[in-house]
Amino acid sequence: MRHSLVGAVLIAGLVIAATAARSSSEPPYAPPVEPAHVGSGELIAHVTAADGVPQIVTVIDPRQRVMAVYHVDRATGQITPKSIRNFTWDLQMIEFNSGDPLPQDVRSGLQR
Repeated sequence: MRHSLVGAVLIAGLVIAATAARSSSEPPYAPPVEPAHVGSGELIAHVTAADGVPQIVTVIDPRQRVMAVYHVDRATGQITPKSIRNFTWDLQMIEFNSGDPLPQDVRSGLQR
């Protein structure tokens, strides 16, 4: 009984220490990881934030099939559009890969 009590206290101490170390290493503000959905089928927005770089805001309009990427300056709040693209035709491609191995290389390798 005494050994199990000491073991339980030791495990509880390790859990508390691990939790404290994890929470102290996390930044004070962490943006949401999940995409923010505005209405049903309306806009999808995703914010990526990393230290030392502008926030990146990606907005997708699934109805019009358009994606826009913006940089937000943390100091001034200035929003700069970086890329806006209608991806309707992108989604009609059968395959596209800009690096090796290319999809056709993989397919031909599997057919041997």
